[in-house]
Amino acid sequence: MRDRVYLFFIATYFAQGMVGIAYQPVSHLLKDTLGLTAAQSATFIAWMTLPLLAKPLLGVLTDAFPLANRRRAPYLLLASAATSAGWAALACTGNYSYWPVLTLLTIVNVGMAFSDVLCDGVMVELGKARAKTGPYQAAQLGTLYITLLATGVGGGWLAQHAPFRLVFGLTAVFPLFIFLSTFAVPEKPVENAAQGVRRLRRGMSSFLLNRSFWAAALVILLFNFTPFLGTAQFYYQEDALGFSRLFIGVLTSVGGIAGALGAAAFWWLCGRGLDTSRLIRWSVLAGGPLTLLYLCYRGTVSAVVLTAFFGLAGVVMRLSLMDLLAQACPKHGEATAFALFMSVFNLAAWASNTLGARVYDAGASRAHGTMAVLIILGAASTLACWPLLRFIPLTEPANREPRALYPAAPGSPCAPGTAGSGTVPAAQEPA
Repeated sequence: MRDRVYLFFIATYFAQGMVGIAYQPVSHLLKDTLGLTAAQSATFIAWMTLPLLAKPLLGVLTDAFPLANRRRAPYLLLASAATSAGWAALACTGNYSYWPVLTLLTIVNVGMAFSDVLCDGVMVELGKARAKTGPYQAAQLGTLYITLLATGVGGGWLAQHAPFRLVFGLTAVFPLFIFLSTFAVPEKPVENAAQGVRRLRRGMSSFLLNRSFWAAALVILLFNFTPFLGTAQFYYQEDALGFSRLFIGVLTSVGGIAGALGAAAFWWLCGRGLDTSRLIRWSVLAGGPLTLLYLCYRGTVSAVVLTAFFGLAGVVMRLSLMDLLAQACPKHGEATAFALFMSVFNLAAWASNTLGARVYDAGASRAHGTMAVLIILGAASTLACWPLLRFIPLTEPANREPRALYPAAPGSPCAPGTAGSGTVPAAQEPA
C-alpha cells in the first residue's frame, strides 16, 4: 500500500460502487412511477447504458489524443465533474418523465464509462510495468464489492423511504472522489503527443488480427450471458417471490460481502503463484452445472445462500480472466484494448438483460418455469466457452516461451501458466 496509485484505484471504484445506491430506486422509478413492464424497463436500461458499449472509442480518445500533454488526468477531471453534474441535474428535476430521465441517465453513464476506461488504462499501463495487474484489479473489484454493503441495504432503504430527489442528490457527491483522487496518478507528460494516433495504430493492428483476441472476446461474451439475472430477476423477486425492497437490498449487500471475500482470496492467491490458466478452465467447466443451482432460487434462504456462493466464486473467475486480458493489452493502446474487452462484458450484460426481461414478460404467468428456461440457457452459454479455450494461449509448455499476444511483465505473480510460491519467473468488465 506504499504505492499511492492504490488510492486512485480505491477512490475510483468506491465512487463507481457508491453510485449504485441509486440503482434500486431507479428500478422502482421505472416500474412504479413510469409504469414500465419488465421488457420496457430493459429497453430503457439498454438505451441508458449504451455508452458502456462505446468504451473502445473513449479509449482511442485518451490513448491517441493527449490533453495538455497528458493521456489520463485531464480527462479524469472532466469525466468525473460531468458525472456529478448529471446526477445533480436529476436531483433538481421536479416531475420525472421518460425522456428527460433517460437523457440525464445516459449522460451520467457517459461520464462513468469514461472514468472507468481511464482508470483501466492507468491500471494496465502501470500494472504491466510493475507486475501488479492482478493486485491492482483485486483492489478495484474488492473496493467495488465492499461498497455493496452500503448500497444494497442503503439503496433498499432509500427506495422504500426517501424521495428520488434526495437519492440523486446524494449520488452526485460520489463522482467527486474520482476528481479529488486524480492527484495520485503518477503520469508523466507525453513526448511527441502528435504521434499518438500512429503509436495507437501500430500497437492495436497485430492485436486485433490475432485469432486469440476474438476467442477471448467470445469467452467473455458467453460466460457473462446470464439472462436470468438483472431485470428478469428483479421482477421475479418482487412479483413471484414477494421479496420486500429492503430484503432485495440485503441480497445486494450479501453479494457485496461475498465479492469482497472473493477479491481478497484472489489477492492472496496472487502472492502464491496463482495458476490463472487452470482456474479459468475449472471455472468454465464447473460453471455450467453450478448455474443450475439457481433452479433452487425459490425463497429467502436459498436466495441468500446462492447470492453468497456465486458472489464469491464469480469474482475469483472474473479477476482471473481480467488479469489475463490486462497482460494481453499492447503498449500505447492500453485503455483502448482493455476497453474493447470490457465492452464485451457490457455487451453480454446488455444482451442478456434485454432478452431475459422479454422472455420473462412473455411467460410472467408461469414465472417459475420461465426463470427455469432462462437459467438453463445461461448454463448452456457457459459450457459453450469450453471449445474456445484451446484458441487462447493460456499456458505454454515449460520449455517454450509464452506467445507474443500475452507478454507478461517479468515476475508477474499472476502471469498465465505460472505456479508455485510467490517468487515466479517471467512468463483479466462486469457489469
